[in-house]
Amino acid sequence: LGKMSSSSRRRPAQDTDGRRLRWQAHREERRKALIDAAVRAVRRHGAGAGMDQIAAEAGTSKPVVYRYFTDKADLYLAVGQRVAQGLVDRITAAIDGQPDGRSMLAAGVDAYLNVIEEEPELYRFVVHHTLLDRPVENDPVTDYSSLLGSYISRRLGDLLGEVGLDSGAAEPWGFGLVGLVRSAGEWWLERQSMSRQALADYLTSLVWSGFAGAYAAAGVE
Repeated sequence: LGKMSSSSRRRPAQDTDGRRLRWQAHREERRKALIDAAVRAVRRHGAGAGMDQIAAEAGTSKPVVYRYFTDKADLYLAVGQRVAQGLVDRITAAIDGQPDGRSMLAAGVDAYLNVIEEEPELYRFVVHHTLLDRPVENDPVTDYSSLLGSYISRRLGDLLGEVGLDSGAAEPWGFGLVGLVRSAGEWWLERQSMSRQALADYLTSLVWSGFAGAYAAAGVE
């Protein structure tokens, strides 16, 4: 009887933990499916896609969506984080595969422009906050800019160190480069007054000329 009593005392906690883990797994799977639906809705309806269209794309209703997301801002952040991470991954992979500084710069600029050209409505949805009805913390746009700025700063610091220059310029240059390319890319996305390749070439030439000038001033070829 003592053994049976001990066993019975353990089972409720184990069962509760098991149910909690199953619910958490189900919730994560459902949230992922709803984020997928939101991405499809934006691709189908444009950056102004609303909750009704997102719910319809998911084959459900808005009340069901709100079981898994606190509000529209919560869903926006989840979509934005996915888009931002994909952007960061594409750009860092493009840069990492290059043999020298100028090639890294050209590849990174082109990768950024390529992403926003491929997914213009999704990019607008995230950047212009079209779904939001309140301010949010941890904006994915700020997050991806910071991630890219930090990553490029580290790479620039390595390059400057290799030629014996002060790496103090790496961080302002890295974050400035992200701001320049993002601003020019958003202008181009709305105007489309030149090809993506032409814009990438212009930006690469401008930035590389600045690097070359700084190197020359320090007596480095």
